[in-house]
Amino acid sequence: MKENKLLSPAAIFLLGVNSIIGSGIFLLSGKIYEDAGIWSLLAILCAGLSIFVIAFAYANMSKIYSKNGGAFVYAKETFGRFQGFIVGMVTWLLGTVTLATEVSALLTAMKMILPNLNSRLIGIIIILALGIISYFGSSIIAGLDNLTSFVKIVLVLVFIFTCLWLVRGLNFSSPNLLTASSANLGGFKGFLSAYGTVFFFFTGFSFLPVNAEKMKNPAKNLPKMMSLVMLTCLAVYLIIQTITIGALGPELTKTLVPAATAFSKIVGSIGIPLFVVGICFSIFGVIVATTFNTPTILASLAQAHEDVPMFVSKNNRFGTPTWAIILTTVCGIALFLSGNYVFLSGLTVFMSFVQYLSTGLANIKKKFLLIGIGSVLFSLVLLTSFTLSVLILGLGILILLVMIYFVVKLDDDEREKWLKEHQEKSKGADVNTVKRL
Repeated sequence: MKENKLLSPAAIFLLGVNSIIGSGIFLLSGKIYEDAGIWSLLAILCAGLSIFVIAFAYANMSKIYSKNGGAFVYAKETFGRFQGFIVGMVTWLLGTVTLATEVSALLTAMKMILPNLNSRLIGIIIILALGIISYFGSSIIAGLDNLTSFVKIVLVLVFIFTCLWLVRGLNFSSPNLLTASSANLGGFKGFLSAYGTVFFFFTGFSFLPVNAEKMKNPAKNLPKMMSLVMLTCLAVYLIIQTITIGALGPELTKTLVPAATAFSKIVGSIGIPLFVVGICFSIFGVIVATTFNTPTILASLAQAHEDVPMFVSKNNRFGTPTWAIILTTVCGIALFLSGNYVFLSGLTVFMSFVQYLSTGLANIKKKFLLIGIGSVLFSLVLLTSFTLSVLILGLGILILLVMIYFVVKLDDDEREKWLKEHQEKSKGADVNTVKRL
């Protein structure tokens, strides 16, 4: 049997960069500037360094548990079955919320050139269509991922080298926006809001440990590559935000896609649709990959990790988990309809917060005290940045998961019986295949 090719360190790096650099820096740079002004640069730096500490917490645990799963494996192995179920379901929901958020991001960007777009209807159609397509499986995902990675890199480089010349020092000498202002949140509250928003820029990193078993020597390579990926993305975000502020100044808060507006100052009015199309193409690649990958998280929970009903993992004749796809699609649509892009990006950070907190606590229990305490503290700071609506929905989801756990909790004997039957069926299928050959 041919062995699956494992990811090299370079492939891990590219996967990480593509997973992290998404819609946030292109669509939310105006929001963090509105919240904190030029201090949004400090918010990016602080959030990036905080995430760097949290990434080390993941790296520590990956040395102990090198199998697929990331945060929910760390939670189950360290704290037990209940905690593993909650964090595991949150990991799936993080993928589902990311799907809804990126669809919202795509439509937000498209409104820059199609202002009368019916966002809700088109968003539902996109999620539903991709859910149907994922039912039949696909062999084009890897190629699309590589193509969108290339488009993303080109977008970043083109923006930096064309718009660098627009930077004006005057745009950095505005009054201190950490004082109260009618134009923004102002004060320390505004800074915390920007800090929490920037966490959305980095949430993709937590999906790297989920694929640990696909990597060469994950205990060694994953921590190194995560560190390099985080530093690279932090540098890119700081550069893009600096150029955007320097090029647009206060005008930054008046446009849906600030980077496209800045680009248009160089190439003219055609710059906005060109740049927006590039951003949309890049975002769509993330949407497609998320649509196909998220159901597999739920299916894997049912197969081996947590107390998810086992029928959820059953594959159809195309080799894809039907019920996991249905649940992901339905939840994705519901979350998409729950709020706008800014709200959904906040909800994404809340789901990440649960993962960060549990991984930090796992580090403390495993005696990685400094990194563990740092991760827990930075995670708790995030609570101060969430809006009330995000907190209510996020906590409501956690309470619902607790209730579901005690309703569907599976007996160990029942699970062992199902696994044994499943293994016997698999062996029987293999024997029949051999006989036919």
